[in-house]
Amino acid sequence: MDRKKAKQFIGQEVLIDEGDHGQYIGILEKMITEPNKPWRALTRITGIYEYPDFDFDKLELVEPFLKEDQHHECSGQRIALLPHPFTTNYNDSVKHALKEKWDEVQQINQDSEIILSLIQQELRRLHAEHLVFEDSYEYYQLVKKGRKVHILDEDKRETMSIEGCPFEFEINVDGEWVQATYVSGLTFVINKNNRQKDLTHGSTIRLNKTQFDPYRILINELENASLHALEKGLQKLGIGHEHSVYCHNSLLMQLLNSFDQEQFHGVNFISYANSNNQFVVQHHYERTAKHNGKPVTFDRFEFTSDAGERVLTTYATQLSNE
Repeated sequence: MDRKKAKQFIGQEVLIDEGDHGQYIGILEKMITEPNKPWRALTRITGIYEYPDFDFDKLELVEPFLKEDQHHECSGQRIALLPHPFTTNYNDSVKHALKEKWDEVQQINQDSEIILSLIQQELRRLHAEHLVFEDSYEYYQLVKKGRKVHILDEDKRETMSIEGCPFEFEINVDGEWVQATYVSGLTFVINKNNRQKDLTHGSTIRLNKTQFDPYRILINELENASLHALEKGLQKLGIGHEHSVYCHNSLLMQLLNSFDQEQFHGVNFISYANSNNQFVVQHHYERTAKHNGKPVTFDRFEFTSDAGERVLTTYATQLSNE
């Protein structure tokens, strides 16, 4: 803003543009003028107009460096007219500026998804789509020691018994990775055609890392009827699996830490979110192994939204103690 115009706005609120450090609203209290030098402004901060840019290198939120009622001296070139009157207070202006920054980053994410899709399509045309997913897998070597078969992570130099492993593997058949289920020894069954494939000591197999996700593990553990009960509740609230945010899978922890235990009970906590609401699900479960009969399963899902809406769905192979 030039000197002549600035004189008209002394005592009024103006816009202070600090570039990447944000835009602020302040009262122009004084003009500092010296011969043969650009004029400077002395302002008192009353609000935030635009939140500072994020530090994408460090992935950190940069807080506004000018606080309420703070006096700030800057070049007159950083002063501009407010596009519209400032009608709120400092704290509320911070909230609104953060929301606008959220919308900005979300739009960047949506645009990025479109670009990523175009890149994937081009890689597919070049028969190189597999390169996109390479980082999504963990690779292992089959190692046979006597009658036992292990999988070896060469990078970590760690081995794990493949017997009873709950994950779905992929094996390489004629240069193509296909999903397969472990049978015994070095034998797998290819899922798509149910044919057996015998591998050899040292063969490479892989796991999709998404199977390590606690929510994915929980979904895979549920019986079809229990999964239907969960999805029925999600559908009533207008959400789906894609809206999952966090999963505390206590059943998984019990299964991993209790190899000879036959009874499990507890609660899993799952949170979901869409653009309008937050949801929490308490998943009460019971599992009892039966050697001479069908295992006992009980699942109760208690859904609660931040709007106060509640839904209850249940599945049980027999009546639970609850």
